[in-house]
Amino acid sequence: MKNIAFMLLILMLCFTACEDIVDIELDEGPVEIVVDAWINTDTVPQVIKLRTTAPYFSNEFVPVVNGAEITVTDEDGRSFEFIESNNSGDYIWTPEPGERFGEIGKNYNLSIALDGKIYTAASSLNPTVPVDSITYEFREESLGEPEGYYAEFFGRDQPGLGDAYWIKAYKNGIFLNKPQEINIAFDGGPSAGSEVDGLIFITPIREAINPDRDEDEDDLPPYELGDNIRVEIYSLTTEAFTYLERARIQLTLGDAALFAEPPANVPTNIFSSEPTENPQGFFVVSEVSSLEAVVE
Repeated sequence: MKNIAFMLLILMLCFTACEDIVDIELDEGPVEIVVDAWINTDTVPQVIKLRTTAPYFSNEFVPVVNGAEITVTDEDGRSFEFIESNNSGDYIWTPEPGERFGEIGKNYNLSIALDGKIYTAASSLNPTVPVDSITYEFREESLGEPEGYYAEFFGRDQPGLGDAYWIKAYKNGIFLNKPQEINIAFDGGPSAGSEVDGLIFITPIREAINPDRDEDEDDLPPYELGDNIRVEIYSLTTEAFTYLERARIQLTLGDAALFAEPPANVPTNIFSSEPTENPQGFFVVSEVSSLEAVVE
């Protein structure tokens, strides 16, 4: 017994004494441009953001890209010029009073001229559907969910297969933008091939307008009396739907899932005139509908 105890003590010392600090050095890849060009038909200024990639462990703000010339052109030759604001890397097109960007059914091309290189992308402006109504009800605490007001919206997919949407929700003007709150629909369901064409959006999509809480947040009700709820439905191309679907998988699962994919850049529709470059981001033009309600 003494020999066994001695051997166990030696093993414990081995496991506790072999802790070394390892500094991981990662090779920095090439700096690539990132294009955030999600334009919609709302009557507000439209913004295209240009940034660059940054080292994985960098604690600094993402670098902005200045001095670009950005134009969006429709199939009839009409151009929309986006002008940089205060060297911010944000390029803005401001509509005239009552004007909005684009026309349903037309195709649009993005052109970015920067340092002798040209970046291009294309998108079509698909129609969206109206937000028919927003309802809410008070629920008692159950299954780990706190008591409070829970909301859902109603809307119906338009007839014809292949329509895609991004449903955004706002609580008191604050966009619910956590990765797990990315709420997208293909026809009336969550993904392509679900065969729910022309139907009311399924319940999980309708109820995904409620805030999702992180583990370190206070366990507060999703909505309280007096809260403002805003729902917006954006039309998407099939490529934009796939982009958001892949981005949500990367951001929410990462390496936590048993069979998760290794982190990788999400496929983009941005192309560079320089073959060795790999620009990131996405360009899409969406029609948008919206509705608001107050919890009373």
